[in-house]
Amino acid sequence: MVSDEIARIVALPESNRPFRVHIDPADDGSQEVSDNADRIRATFLERIGLADLLGGGH
Repeated sequence: MVSDEIARIVALPESNRPFRVHIDPADDGSQEVSDNADRIRATFLERIGLADLLGGGH
């Protein structure tokens, strides 16, 4: 799974490559946990005036 995802990302144009990908072979819900943590982090950085640290993905 990891090597397939690496190959997929490398084949993308550089401007379309994701900052992070998540591979969850156990399908244990860790993607949802990471998504929630990212959302909370983004909200916090926006609230304290550091939204520019988020880059273009937010």
